[in-house]
Amino acid sequence: MQKTPNVFDTLDPKTVRTCLGARTTTFATGEHLFHEGERTRHFGLVLSGAVNVVRYSRDGRAKVLSHLVRGEVFGTSFVLGGEGRSFAGIVATEPTTVLLLRGEKVLRPCAARCAAHVQLVCRLLEILAHRNTLLARKIDCLTQHTTAEKLLAYLEMRAEAAGGDAFEIPFSRQQLADYLNVDRSALSTEIGRLVRSGLIETTRRHFRLLRPQALAPRTCGP
Repeated sequence: MQKTPNVFDTLDPKTVRTCLGARTTTFATGEHLFHEGERTRHFGLVLSGAVNVVRYSRDGRAKVLSHLVRGEVFGTSFVLGGEGRSFAGIVATEPTTVLLLRGEKVLRPCAARCAAHVQLVCRLLEILAHRNTLLARKIDCLTQHTTAEKLLAYLEMRAEAAGGDAFEIPFSRQQLADYLNVDRSALSTEIGRLVRSGLIETTRRHFRLLRPQALAPRTCGP
């Protein structure tokens, strides 16, 4: 699977700070970068670590919508789209460093009319196109008819991303059930059935596909 391009790999650090109004911030595991419904003018780039994009139910339980790692951006839809409020919460899943940028600084050229702005917009378009592809894959995954089909489609995607049959997923069992929009007990039942059938091996978050040629070729986003 193609990796998301890192927006700032080739941008001058001084330009990033002055022209784009950027600042670097570090978050501890479990700390919120943004809260659901929070007003913000910033969107962010993950420099190291990882975050989950989550929505909360009425009883306060977090449902994971996506998992983002180094080089991926968050908050672009509600900041650059003019929403003003965060549609979802952003939570660090490990010690994480992000680069936060002011949306209006990115959308409006600076007085110096530096080339960094043009380069940044081009990179953002690449990333948004990549995210749309992942979203389409996730929709394809979620529209599978059974829990087993959804699970196998997701595991195929993770194997593709890892470049091999053995890999780790970023979710706990409950988070995986939420991500796939299935009941946790039903998911556990299907995992056990696939293990007994000799299709997979698993220990906690580690999985191995034993017969990848027998699995459905569909894939979904991270």
